[in-house]
Amino acid sequence: MRGLIILIVSFLFTWSLSAQDINFTASAPKVVAVGEQFRLTFTINTKVNDFNAPDLSDFYVLMGPGTSYNQSTQIINGKITSSVSYTYTYVLQATKEGNYDIPPAQVSIKKKTHESNPLKIEVVKGTAPTQPVTRQPSEESSGTVVNVNNEDLFVRVLVNKLEVYQGEHIIATVKIYSRVNLSGFENIIFPSFNGFFKQDIETPPLRTLERENVNGQIYGTGVLQRVVLFPQRSGEIEIDPVELVCLFQQKARKSTRNPFDGFFNDFFDSYQTVKKPVKSPIIKIKVKPLPETKPATFNGAVGSLKMTASVDKTEVKVNDAISLKVNISGTGNLKIIEAPGVHFPPDFETYDPKISGKIANTTNGSTGSRNFEYLIIPRHAGNYRIPPVEFSYFDPGQERYKTISSNEFNIRVEKADEEETTVISGFSKENIRILGSDIRFIKTGKIKLRQKDKTIFGSTFFILVYIGALVLFFVIFILYRKRIKRRTNLILVKNRRANKVARKRLKIARSYQKEKNRGRFYEEILKAIWGYLSDKLNIPVSKLSKETSVKILKEYKIEESLICQIVELIDACEYAQYAPAEESAPLAAVYENTLTIISKFEQKLNLKNYKR
Repeated sequence: MRGLIILIVSFLFTWSLSAQDINFTASAPKVVAVGEQFRLTFTINTKVNDFNAPDLSDFYVLMGPGTSYNQSTQIINGKITSSVSYTYTYVLQATKEGNYDIPPAQVSIKKKTHESNPLKIEVVKGTAPTQPVTRQPSEESSGTVVNVNNEDLFVRVLVNKLEVYQGEHIIATVKIYSRVNLSGFENIIFPSFNGFFKQDIETPPLRTLERENVNGQIYGTGVLQRVVLFPQRSGEIEIDPVELVCLFQQKARKSTRNPFDGFFNDFFDSYQTVKKPVKSPIIKIKVKPLPETKPATFNGAVGSLKMTASVDKTEVKVNDAISLKVNISGTGNLKIIEAPGVHFPPDFETYDPKISGKIANTTNGSTGSRNFEYLIIPRHAGNYRIPPVEFSYFDPGQERYKTISSNEFNIRVEKADEEETTVISGFSKENIRILGSDIRFIKTGKIKLRQKDKTIFGSTFFILVYIGALVLFFVIFILYRKRIKRRTNLILVKNRRANKVARKRLKIARSYQKEKNRGRFYEEILKAIWGYLSDKLNIPVSKLSKETSVKILKEYKIEESLICQIVELIDACEYAQYAPAEESAPLAAVYENTLTIISKFEQKLNLKNYKR
């Protein structure tokens, strides 16, 4: 019996391996330096009969192919899931500069040949990145002095276009370039993108840096943020710099005069985390205005778009609802497109359109569709015509306006059954409702009459109401003047709204907590804390930092323990934003701690004690 079970399990395992799809992939660095050693790896998820390596004559083969095998099997509730991988590894060395193609490798499985993906490798003269930048200490120094210049570590805001039309999309990418071994980031301040309508592109958290050739040098690069921008006005618009503090590992040695100590120090090198602030340059975008010859049906749509329109019924009865749907799809500023104007017959009762759609923000722009559904109800019988729906947009690729028209719609409306003369039993005259009729039944019951010559003017009631209205007017006028005066004090307004704005941010963070989106959760928590400190302490965003905030909080005479709490919270959130999930605190605890700390500061801070 035991042998039979083993036989069945082995058969099911073999069958599951044979039934799975073949996945044969090749991987290697995209950019390497001359003389650098690198790995070329081929991985397949099943056993092969024969492995044929590609031509590697452009590189010096130091080792390979080295083979390895990995297998895992799980049986959960009687369901067997298994995975295997066979890996073939070469260690290569680049010998000369140039761009090289590595053709696909081939394997034979059950007399059928499968190929891996081809690879392109660029070999440059520069040295490999991600190495610690160190400088030997002098005899008088007590450690290593860090010398990382702007060519070793910098950040840029990259845009795909520097000259666009108003409403035309721009892809902006915040990218870090490094030739040192980065370990993290602090105090990231992304641009506000004033003058643009911004849509975020989903960007995965930065875990590792990818190699890239920049002016003949190899850098480790990583994307911190991607957004789609739509300029809302013409002229020159500036994109503010992105600012952040980069953390990297620096080898530190203690200087010694003993020649024998140097031998042992090589085995006991220690590393320290070094901070370097970096800032990107300002980007200027030239936004051209749209041509003045705009069609009458143009409502601000820009991009490459198309439109369709349809009705669900062409033959209805009076008071039956008809749905007219207009669909606009393509690539452009779909999010801010207004509903097209439709000229309905005057006998139709119309309602504001219901707007829906599905829009995806990618590196190609905002792509998807936007639907406008009009609900119309005919109130009289007859034959009606809805003229063609027209939609105009500006195509920046062809630099001209385009107008799309649908077909016209002919609606036939027949009389409804309730308009016919019928006898309905069980209802009184007052309960019968006749739509589209001008005649109603005479009202019965008691009627309150008023003497014809008697007016309210000059009566006591009229005088009291007149005086009360004057008093109410002066009260409202005084309160309104006080409100205007109070709102002119911008510092006071921002101070009073600081707590409200912070709590709105925390509500957004709470939604990301429920979605278990750790990156966006910590981002909103940091925005809430920094925004609160900026508004409450009247610190400009350009000067906002932990040092400035702590200094002003001490001027407020806030307890040292409370100041330490908010600094520790900021440090913890900035670390957790890029740390693995298992190394950070639970989101619920972070949310409650933030709410508690902001509430304590709201009780302590008072604008009258501000001594700056």
